[in-house]
Amino acid sequence: MDRDELESLLAEKRILELVTAVRHPFLVNLFGCLQTPPACSWGLQFLHQHDIIYRDLKLDNLLMDAEGFVKLADFGLCKEGVGRFGRTGTFCGTPEFLAPEVLTEATYTRAVDWWGLGVLIFQMLVGESPFPGADEQEVFENIIQAAPRFPAHLSLPAVAVMRRLLRKDPMRRLGSGSGGARDVQRQAFFASVQWEELAARRVPPPFVPVLDSIEDVSNFDETFTVERAILTPPVSHRAISSSEQSLFSHFTYTADWC
Repeated sequence: MDRDELESLLAEKRILELVTAVRHPFLVNLFGCLQTPPACSWGLQFLHQHDIIYRDLKLDNLLMDAEGFVKLADFGLCKEGVGRFGRTGTFCGTPEFLAPEVLTEATYTRAVDWWGLGVLIFQMLVGESPFPGADEQEVFENIIQAAPRFPAHLSLPAVAVMRRLLRKDPMRRLGSGSGGARDVQRQAFFASVQWEELAARRVPPPFVPVLDSIEDVSNFDETFTVERAILTPPVSHRAISSSEQSLFSHFTYTADWC
């Protein structure tokens, strides 16, 4: 494991501990983590309030829990210490979700997360990316230069919120102002959402998965459920040094409510 991977791993654990400490309803919580013997418009708001930029908003990272509520998962690309005016410069993320400034500027702000929300809403309403391309380079060129085409069946509030989230200029992008997530939540597209009720999980989800037990995996693709659970073998079989082990001295964790 190189230094960047180590810092990413430890940052992800810190963020999960932060999320778990408040039992956040729309971010995955951490039940526990340990070392194996050989190697001994709510989720983003919470992260931004704690100066964390997410950088990987996409359908793959949205998971539904047993009660039908969606949670944001995978904090591996998060960056800590990035406040409203903070900037970072690591090139990372999923190609079709990258904000234009990630491709054109040396550094960028947490406004990239609101761009990602715009792409996500478009994909969920239209069924395809707002910036398609035959290859990655064409996708990047469209993200930088092209305007998304909104199908005629979309409502005006839907088009309006996407246009504001997909502004090329991050300073003008919805969510990047002092109001942050509140500015997004006030949009007409979300007029029917009872935000406080949703935060308390008192809004009935439109779909609740049917489960026989807490261990029921029938809602997952069999491609994954038929695989045997095995530990990923290490690249190197050498024993880690005491100095390397010290980097994980406080890694083991169990949520106090488990």
